[in-house]
Amino acid sequence: MKGERIPLTKLQKEIMQEFYSIALTKVIFTKKEREYLWDLATKRSSNLDLQNLKEKCPALEHQIQKSYEQGNNIQSAVFSECVYAQTFANMLKLDLFINCSGDQKFIPSSVANLIDSYNLVPRYVYSTKDKRRMLIQAGGCGGIDSALITVIDLVIYTIEFKEPGAKITEPDLPKYGEDGKLKITEKFLHDYPQFEAMLNEQKDLNFFEIMGHNINDFSEASIKLAVSNNYVKKYADVICTEDNNGYFVMLPANQVQLWADLQGEIRPAGRNHYKVWTPVALSRLMLQYEPDIVGTTVRIEKNKLDVRKARGGNGKISGYKITPLFFVYAKDCEDDGKYITFNLMKVQQLNPTIAGKMFFTSLKYEEVKSYYQQMF
Repeated sequence: MKGERIPLTKLQKEIMQEFYSIALTKVIFTKKEREYLWDLATKRSSNLDLQNLKEKCPALEHQIQKSYEQGNNIQSAVFSECVYAQTFANMLKLDLFINCSGDQKFIPSSVANLIDSYNLVPRYVYSTKDKRRMLIQAGGCGGIDSALITVIDLVIYTIEFKEPGAKITEPDLPKYGEDGKLKITEKFLHDYPQFEAMLNEQKDLNFFEIMGHNINDFSEASIKLAVSNNYVKKYADVICTEDNNGYFVMLPANQVQLWADLQGEIRPAGRNHYKVWTPVALSRLMLQYEPDIVGTTVRIEKNKLDVRKARGGNGKISGYKITPLFFVYAKDCEDDGKYITFNLMKVQQLNPTIAGKMFFTSLKYEEVKSYYQQMF
């Protein structure tokens, strides 16, 4: 941490001064405990004590119950978001918990209107009984990633919760063409200007040539821009995480680079998939399997394809990979044991993404506190 100190904004100074005036606090569930709970939750294990969890972290218990009802597996990042929110609420002595899906009227209209102006939708509220102070866990399209805010007398402090190893925004990149070449559009740069320098360093990228491999070759300067500017656009004042001893820590969102190891990444096969937009490339790449093709019906020897497994660790095959960029769901295939048969119209194509990543591998609460106390 060399060079001249970056000053704190008024809001950063206020919220951080209060945070570091409270005794250091351990996160209510350690990373190891969260991983254990996540494993039980995704396996629908009867060993998961939901009643006990509801008493300690009701938002997390509700998220798990909702995942069961919807048939989805809960994301590990949701665990940390709920756990960090409850930890902060405990520190601020906000003892009243409200699930907004069951009580839409708890939040005063003036506060609700303020939150709405940030394009955020309240999920959970941690409050004093007199409603004078609230920590509101919220979310929204284009809003803060974890979207937690503190509202005190209509003064809003925006807070991002991040695990010690985490990604910032990971948007879909513009779809490449049949030539596989990266596209950098004006619309994307308007929506995500923080990634312009990273993209310019990879402007000759061809996704068909590098499929199966993520791209991490970026300059330190371009990654720093992506991470720091990300939170300017998303209006986060501070980031909360945990140090390597499990203590809760708060940092200015625009000073992450002082405390974290930053990395950049382009993933040719991101998390989102769509109807195939490069059918010529798909046909060309399928030839390696010597398929039988009649019209739009394809038959391929099953043992030639890699499989996709369902999330949650149950080992169930959810689909078959035609290449790292194309797959077909198992439910859309006929399987006779040796061959799978499917319609080309059912094939899905994974969209590339770009992200910045932060790793707080050597973070220490006392060092952070000491550094910023001089600015209070």
